[in-house]
Amino acid sequence: MIFSYSIVMNTKPWWREPTRAQWAAFAAAWVGWVLDAFDFMVYVLVAKQIAAEFGVSVATVLGSITLPLIVRLGGGSIAGWLADRWGRKFPLLLSLVWFVAFDAAIYFSHSFAAILVFRTLFGLGMGAQWTAGTALAMESLPARTRKIGSGLLQAGWPIGVMLAAAVAYFVVDVHTWRPMFIIGAIPAVLTLPLWFMFPNTRPAAKLAKRSAVGELAAPGVLRMIVLGSLVMALGFIVYYGLQSTYSVMLQTEFHLTPQSAMVHVLLFNAGMLAGVIAAGFVATRYGVIAALVTPALLMVPVLPLYVGMVPGALAFGAFFGGVFGVGYSGVTPVLTTSLFPEHVRARAIGIVYHVGALVGGFVPLVIPQIASATGLPLSRIVMLVVAVALVAMAGAVFLLRHRIAPIEKPAIASSTEWSPSAPVTEAPVAAVELATLEVARSSRPFERVG
Repeated sequence: MIFSYSIVMNTKPWWREPTRAQWAAFAAAWVGWVLDAFDFMVYVLVAKQIAAEFGVSVATVLGSITLPLIVRLGGGSIAGWLADRWGRKFPLLLSLVWFVAFDAAIYFSHSFAAILVFRTLFGLGMGAQWTAGTALAMESLPARTRKIGSGLLQAGWPIGVMLAAAVAYFVVDVHTWRPMFIIGAIPAVLTLPLWFMFPNTRPAAKLAKRSAVGELAAPGVLRMIVLGSLVMALGFIVYYGLQSTYSVMLQTEFHLTPQSAMVHVLLFNAGMLAGVIAAGFVATRYGVIAALVTPALLMVPVLPLYVGMVPGALAFGAFFGGVFGVGYSGVTPVLTTSLFPEHVRARAIGIVYHVGALVGGFVPLVIPQIASATGLPLSRIVMLVVAVALVAMAGAVFLLRHRIAPIEKPAIASSTEWSPSAPVTEAPVAAVELATLEVARSSRPFERVG
């Protein structure tokens, strides 16, 4: 099959290249990710107040954070199946309504058991939102804008965390905590007009007569799921290693007040915000692999600052820990979506992302146990675990670079009809056989080649 491409010399600034409908689709996904972070963080911020009201320990409340992290894999898988079959818009809207509704339900809870149920159900929507939202956001943007857009999309997480902390500063006191779970629903209602500004994506054509599970088990697809899950798991080990015990470490080993510890958490998220946006620009200029490997390796010498081994440098360590320690996650959306053909993309990225999160979710349990068993300070265990994970992730990405790095094709002339699939990005490894890719190759944004 022969394909001809009309090369377009595009002199527009990158932010003017997407159409209004494309930006609206991206914004819908971005707002959902901000709210996801906001609603997730709220529970952490009011854990002490919840524990006091229902007579349970703070450790019990914080330990229950694992529940939504476990079920988010199920939510991501369901949303991915819906998105691949019916288009990306409906599952994203459903996930937004779902997690806002169950998070808001906590406001009316009169037992800790009810909170656990609602929080667990919240996790389904949390997983669904990233899956459908990432697929929609990356497929909506032209190729030239996609890597920058990837960083902007991931920037929604630290923005959501910082917004939650800022709102909690003014709302939460010794007894008042319930309004925080209602406040998160307000922006979701205000964004409803966005949903009328862009069309649903067309469901991808099935490329072979396989079941939903059989499509994912195809040799190339399964291989990419395994490799992608490996890289994501290492990335999540780094993230949870840096953040899960950070506030406790600051207050116990360095005797910071809770307020001062929160300032350092905010510095970390401010650094993450800068890092994920920078990663998008670095990826555009130097490639996804450089945007992943370089900050990960730069974080290794920053770790002593982050864990307080350098006197007076905790604040610098917090900020640059966010920049280098998790800033590379700015290319996660564009990398994961480039690994799979469109007909399985949403399901596959949902599995890859949430399997990685599930593996990383055990880190908050493992690090304190290692510290207790060895008698070493918590800060030293954090540094050791994170350093090993950073080097392992950088090494895995570098060794797998020819398999997982997307290769950009020149931009093609856009059609008059908008669809969230303008220029083509190809990745160099077969996800399905060449014979199965004879379907609309010039209209799909992240095709796989044989």
